[in-house]
Amino acid sequence: MDERIVILGAGHAGGSAAIALRDLGFSGEISLIGEETDAPYERPTLSKAFLSGADPEPVWLANDARWRDLNVQLTLGVSGIAIDRESRSVTLSNGSSAPYDRLILATGGRVRRLDTPDHPRIHHLRTTDDARALAKAAKPGARAVIVGGGVIGLETASTLVDLGLTAMVLEAGDRLLGRNIPGEAAGWLASAHARIGVDVRLGRSVRAIEHRANDLKIQLDGGETLEADLMVVGIGIIPCAELAEASGLPTAGGVLVDSSYRSLGDERVFAIGDLAARTWGDEPNPRRMETWAHAQTSARAAALAILGLPAEPEPAPWFWTAQCGHMLQIVGDPGAGDTVIARGDGVRLYVRDDVLVGAVCLDQPRDFGTAKRLIGKALVADRASDPATDLRKAAA
Repeated sequence: MDERIVILGAGHAGGSAAIALRDLGFSGEISLIGEETDAPYERPTLSKAFLSGADPEPVWLANDARWRDLNVQLTLGVSGIAIDRESRSVTLSNGSSAPYDRLILATGGRVRRLDTPDHPRIHHLRTTDDARALAKAAKPGARAVIVGGGVIGLETASTLVDLGLTAMVLEAGDRLLGRNIPGEAAGWLASAHARIGVDVRLGRSVRAIEHRANDLKIQLDGGETLEADLMVVGIGIIPCAELAEASGLPTAGGVLVDSSYRSLGDERVFAIGDLAARTWGDEPNPRRMETWAHAQTSARAAALAILGLPAEPEPAPWFWTAQCGHMLQIVGDPGAGDTVIARGDGVRLYVRDDVLVGAVCLDQPRDFGTAKRLIGKALVADRASDPATDLRKAAA
């Protein structure tokens, strides 16, 4: 309890780790260090209510008074530049150092960029500053081109249309949301975007951008030329694993950790949130998970391990996205199913050997809540497929 814990990265995961440590009874020093100047906040609203102006501030994890009550030392606007695992110290960009007994890496990721020069009309969306800059540029009537048909790109397109802009989405793949959402559910959202006027172009990528005085001239790989007042690039993130790698910690597309989020190379170092790469279930290869829920659960799991407390049952992974007035929620691993049970128009249940392994729900929060509790349990297909039957009664 007298140890010094340094949390490098003051985003959602890092802030949640500090709060979890105090909630679980840790009384030693906690230093929370982040390169952004804002205190820890949740990122989902950046492409929705915060971008639109409906929420004047991001969703803070805690207010100033709460951080003082937690006795967490917040150091903002500062990044880590080196980790010395032998002396157990982090060198910071302001010239100081932060000694630790335990180190939690929560540096997340940085936006992936196009292979073109930066320009004020080309935007990314990862931080509050990014969202503020995009909101300032999002004038009604402006033409927006969004590169990337994933969650961030589509949420941004939806919000920009609400703000009175026209939006075109360019996706290099053969469908939207190809990385993390089943094809049928992606089709539901594609139809929703078509209804609000979003122009989706599949199998298209940017070849070149000409920066003109008043707009952008965008050349696509097929030879087509577009004109836009602004561009938003939403093609994923690159995990900030360089510090960990330079210190000799094992990495593979992220910092390799066990189920307690302890580094596989140093028992005193943990990695959480978007940065952590681990195996899930029966999967042989480690992978990262970039969700709001994982930021929370990984932070708590690491805090429990640091305090030597028993691990809690791991909840099924889940995430959500709000677009075009709809809420899509996903739980478990739909890709692991061998059979799909259609439950009305907006619910798909994915089972393997009659056991529920995943679910997708469009505007069906009650069924989603039940599905979360039924993951890993056998279902009676006839009951599960009837929307008039309470899903809880479908459990075998």
